[in-house]
Amino acid sequence: MLARPKEMVYKDIKKVPEHEGWTLDRTRGSHLIYIKGYGTETLPITLPIHKGIVKGHYIKEIAKVLELEEKYGEK
Repeated sequence: MLARPKEMVYKDIKKVPEHEGWTLDRTRGSHLIYIKGYGTETLPITLPIHKGIVKGHYIKEIAKVLELEEKYGEK
């Protein structure tokens, strides 16, 4: 995800929020909503899945919310 691909397959990207402690809360149409803990003030992550693909600008936003650059980026 940190390499900023143009798109990723959902089955690969779904592992990232789950690894970071987020859980799938619900599905609304083609959007999957992940949350971190119940009753917290953390905003949910929404993954729009169209034909099994997540587009690059959503990958960038997810990486930002999960703070992947700070945790796993080059130091």
